[in-house]
Amino acid sequence: MLNLFYRGYVIHEDIRSICYTVYGAKPDRPEMRSRGTVMEAMKWVDRDLAQVATLRWVCRDNALRSNNTSGLAQPAVL
Repeated sequence: MLNLFYRGYVIHEDIRSICYTVYGAKPDRPEMRSRGTVMEAMKWVDRDLAQVATLRWVCRDNALRSNNTSGLAQPAVL
């Protein structure tokens, strides 16, 4: 059995070249998804990370807009 650590996730080899399970980040590492090949599992991890990053940017942008009517950061006072 092989554990591949990829971008903070663990891709665990259940059956070589047939079945891989993707586990999430530390500390508890929940089971996220099962995939047929290691490449499919890696692509799934990349898509999941891209989705999380997009959500963070949307939340950040919304917070900026709610705090500032122009949507731009205010200059620092020196």
